[in-house]
Amino acid sequence: MAQHSLTMITDGVGYFPGSVNIGLVLGQTGAILIDSGLDTQTAKKIKKGLDQIAQPLSAIVQTHAHADHFGGNAYLLSCWPEAKVYAPPLEEAVIRYPLLEPIYLGMGAQPLEELRNKFLLAEASRVDHLLPNEGPVEIDGVLFQVISLPGHSWNQAGLAVENILFAADSFFGEETLHKHKLPFLVDAHETLLSLVKLLESNFRGYLPGHGPYTTSPEAVLTANIHCHRRLYRMIEEALTEERTLEQCLASVCERLQISIENATSYVLYRTALMGYLIGLLKEERVSYRFFANQWLWGKAALAQDGLDR
Repeated sequence: MAQHSLTMITDGVGYFPGSVNIGLVLGQTGAILIDSGLDTQTAKKIKKGLDQIAQPLSAIVQTHAHADHFGGNAYLLSCWPEAKVYAPPLEEAVIRYPLLEPIYLGMGAQPLEELRNKFLLAEASRVDHLLPNEGPVEIDGVLFQVISLPGHSWNQAGLAVENILFAADSFFGEETLHKHKLPFLVDAHETLLSLVKLLESNFRGYLPGHGPYTTSPEAVLTANIHCHRRLYRMIEEALTEERTLEQCLASVCERLQISIENATSYVLYRTALMGYLIGLLKEERVSYRFFANQWLWGKAALAQDGLDR
């Protein structure tokens, strides 16, 4: 989906809707962006939008370090070199050294050339300031509240301003959920905790990184929780017999009618599956052991069929 023209929610807060939503907050000296999109092409559209409202870029606030959320930084900072970049701790390392993303997705090995694409390897960006893990931060005269929302990424941050929450990828629009079938995350347990945190919150509006703005998030948040819980049960069913990670991935993809045909899809789905296994392990619903030089995963003896703890 192409990046569309600016949509304002309040006089000072809005967003550029697109395949990745990019937030905008008007500061004292210019525009503050929440993320910057996938690449230079997206960033050029954002620059055009800022030019149309006669606002220079004063800051970019990163929610997390996935290429589709900071890939526009390099171009935007070349246009406005005085702009400041804010990012959460740990996430900032990947933003400064983007090769870390295909490295960790490739299990730490030198990444294949096929993994060095714009979806996994953005241009490097400086980071000038670290965000607090939680709490207030003032940026260009505007007071933001940082909301810790880990799970999709290790230290993902939501940003609240004027009672509007830029929720990053803590939840997905329902269309995105249906499209990806096995949503990317690094820890399903933390993802579910973040979703419960959002259900208990009371912001005026919520904007996910992928999906429509909403003032009534209960239905979409509940759909996200049900999606993750359903995948928990599906993975447990795949592990009624011990399997390696590879065997479990093949079984789950078959159940979801996913066809992996390239290295990028493979590493994303494998990491997501591992994130679900980490969540199940934290909830004591799966266990693992090593046998015959294999890392075997199985359903934990204490787990009960159909029971979500």
